[in-house]
Amino acid sequence: MDVSEVGRLLFGRPCRLRVALWVHQRGRQRFYQSEPPPEIIPQSAAGTELRRFVHLGMLTEHREAGSRRVYYETTSSPLWSIIVAAARVMGPQT
Repeated sequence: MDVSEVGRLLFGRPCRLRVALWVHQRGRQRFYQSEPPPEIIPQSAAGTELRRFVHLGMLTEHREAGSRRVYYETTSSPLWSIIVAAARVMGPQT
């Protein structure tokens, strides 16, 4: 992936950093698509933004047979170090 694509996918919308920080704060805990709170991201945009992180290799997506729920888990992608740095800069988020 080139720098332009990563930059667009990662920071093209303000909610992306909020979502990434929320995921990072959870640690390696698995979560489902509708779990991010509405103050982090509107529910209508969550799937789209989470799929961007899947495309970047930062999350893996899991769909269980017979269920409509989509789950995500973080990966060990080096791109998370960008989010770790942003978390340090931004400080605790409420």
